[in-house]
Amino acid sequence: MGEGTRFWVGASTLGAIGSAARGIRTLDVAPDGAATLGEPVEVGPNPMYLAWRDGTLAIVHELADGLVSTWTVAGEDVRLLAAAAATGGADPCHVAFAPAGDLVLTANYSGSRVTAHRAAADADGTAALVSALDFAGEGPNRARQEASHPHQVVFDAARDRFLVPDLGADRIRVLRLVSGRLVHDEAADLHARPGSGPRHLVVADDLAIVADELDRTASVFDLTTGEERAVAALGEPVVSDLGASAIRLTRGGIVLIGDRALDAVQALRFDASAARLEHVATLPTGGRHPRDLQLTHDERHLLVADQQSDSIAIVALDDAGVPQRVVATVATPAPGCLARV
Repeated sequence: MGEGTRFWVGASTLGAIGSAARGIRTLDVAPDGAATLGEPVEVGPNPMYLAWRDGTLAIVHELADGLVSTWTVAGEDVRLLAAAAATGGADPCHVAFAPAGDLVLTANYSGSRVTAHRAAADADGTAALVSALDFAGEGPNRARQEASHPHQVVFDAARDRFLVPDLGADRIRVLRLVSGRLVHDEAADLHARPGSGPRHLVVADDLAIVADELDRTASVFDLTTGEERAVAALGEPVVSDLGASAIRLTRGGIVLIGDRALDAVQALRFDASAARLEHVATLPTGGRHPRDLQLTHDERHLLVADQQSDSIAIVALDDAGVPQRVVATVATPAPGCLARV
């Protein structure tokens, strides 16, 4: 790979949005944006979201009866570490490693549940469930906020806790691991604007920048006070229940957010000292349904997984991280996740 970046591409094998994939696969991106796609590797049904840590992939299988599994990886050799175990919730859509690497945490969108599983195989050979929290809540958007919908699990290292955007309840739930068990620190929850639908976030020191799916905004929260400090619209107003998706923050202070209403990437300049966001660019990807985004290590390019059009757009960025143009498009069935190695 030289100075390039390797990604593992998670994908839908069900064909509901986009064509049915045959598994996960590698994608190597060179510094000039040239891309090489690996062959599919079968790892079980609907491996929609992946997390990478030190040669191990954690995978959530987004199904009505959710599953999570772990795999060891050497090059393109993928071997089962811990067989799929039930999350006890429906449609797990995100997975992350705990800081020690011994546990993987899942967000179950339809199951209103967050779980912790062993990353290594238990006595029965599975990624055993060791802890779970079930949530209740709703919001004013009756079509999308009829129940709690956890969408992501992000570690907030400075405060030794996890942040869980809950699209259905308009809040960022605060969880802690205590002796290997998940505990909900409800008093510390961050309360989002009604109907905003927080989906994904990034932590920037004492601030969190949140991609709000339902009202197509980005918001900034102070993680020390819980206060919402700023809100910025994602480009032109569009009425859509499928708005913001994934979010990334460049080293140059540019926030990049997938926008499924416009099939585009939105860019906002982040002023950390003032906790402020300013919209600076909208770039259509040429595909449809941008579900995930990820940066190359050198941050010269952004990859966008356009699930419905069976494609990944490779976008050139300027020195700060503002998207300039699509330099290549890679065809691959129903990409849903880009896990950077």
